[in-house]
Amino acid sequence: MQQKRKFGCGNFSIVGPVNDRLDRIGCARLMCNTYGCVRCLPKKLRRVRTRIAQIASEQKLLKFVTLTLDPKKIPQGVRSERYLRQTWRKMRVLLARRFGKSISFIGVLEFQKSGVAHLHLLVGVYIPQEWLSNAWQSVGGGKIVDIRQVNIQRVVGYLTCYLTNSKIAHTLSFLPRRGRIFTCSRSISFWGRKQKTEWWLCKQSIDGFHESASIVENERWEFLEDFKPFGLEVLMYFELLFNPKNCVKSDDHLTNFAPTQ
Repeated sequence: MQQKRKFGCGNFSIVGPVNDRLDRIGCARLMCNTYGCVRCLPKKLRRVRTRIAQIASEQKLLKFVTLTLDPKKIPQGVRSERYLRQTWRKMRVLLARRFGKSISFIGVLEFQKSGVAHLHLLVGVYIPQEWLSNAWQSVGGGKIVDIRQVNIQRVVGYLTCYLTNSKIAHTLSFLPRRGRIFTCSRSISFWGRKQKTEWWLCKQSIDGFHESASIVENERWEFLEDFKPFGLEVLMYFELLFNPKNCVKSDDHLTNFAPTQ
């Protein structure tokens, strides 16, 4: 699957007060931040890998589990990743009964070359191989399961090797739009709770704001994937002094503003 830049990615901006100061405004390029975007994928994967390492260390998720499906058990007309999620939901019930509580986990979806989905997991409890195999088959899974101990230095490599550009491209070629590549238990807040902000969306690009501003500070430039071959950096963020009277937010929070000259 050839990845492309998502339409509109980077064309809009978000603006708002910096550290609640009304006299200083920040302007950031708004990226789509999706796996299917060639611009956003590398940075998004780096963030996901780093976060997985943090959670695995904090939660002591040091057991690596692989669960496969028997293609013969997948009902005709049902997508394999959907059947896998239904089967994993039943499996979590069995695990909760065995351990007396819901277990913590992080999982990454992968597709075989045949297009059949399977699941790679980091968990914090040891599950006997025989019990795991029998339980997984009882809820509709396949015979092939695996569980192994990993150390904290290698834990990221075990799971995030399935979160590389080529692996993601292969997964996206089978996954329907808006399908989820990775999952985690309810006990894990992967990105944390979103904080309320006074920033809002603007229809204008960050380049337009930058050109009309006389004095800018704290500029941040980055190489985007589709600009790397040309050696060009793209403006991602800057700050400027700002008069709030020059900005009027509309009902749908889409607006342009004139920065103070």
